[in-house]
Order: sequence, then structure tokens, then C-alpha cells
Amino acid sequence: MQIIKRNGQVAEFDPDKIYQAILKAAQTVYVLDDSWRQNLAQVTKKVALDLKDAQVERPTINMIQSLVENRLMEAGFINIAEHYISYRLQRDLERNGYGDKVIVHLRFEQTK
Repeated sequence: MQIIKRNGQVAEFDPDKIYQAILKAAQTVYVLDDSWRQNLAQVTKKVALDLKDAQVERPTINMIQSLVENRLMEAGFINIAEHYISYRLQRDLERNGYGDKVIVHLRFEQTK
């Protein structure tokens, strides 16, 4: 499967990039052991299946990010989702020249 990158280029889909991004977010919150790594690998697998089920010819990075965010939340990994989303937003600001002017901090609160 091919994806469309932010710059419009087409690249091969690499689920390991999703896994590595989730790991980085998780490492900012937790000390990761094998159990954590396996759970996060399952999130990655579910995102890959979601992409396949969506039957989109060339999904965009933004679509993939949304799937990752949804799967993290569904798995109950709220803190990891916060850090993942914060990092992605901060990178977007940096790409647009606002990285030195704005810093992103998200905090989710569960409601009933």
C-alpha cells in the first residue's frame, strides 16, 4: 500500500513508523517493558487493519494519524494519546514556522 506524505510525495506504507511514533510518545509517560511493547504493537496492527478496511487507494498521513489517535484512545492509553497528539501538533507548528512561538501542551479529562 502507498501513502501520501505531507509534502505530497507518495511512499510505501511502513507500519513500523507508526509503532516507533507510538513508542516515543509512550516513553515520555512510562518506562516500557515487553508487555507495553506488545500492547503498543497491537495498536499498530489494528491501525494497519483499519487502513486496509478503509479501502482508500492512497491514505494521507493525517488519516493515519487520526486512526492512531482513535486506537490509542479506544485501548485506554489516554496519556500516550495526549503525548502523541501534542507531538504531532508541535511538529505541525514547527513546519509552519511557529515552533519557537507556540508550545503545545494537551491534557485530556474523561467525562462520564
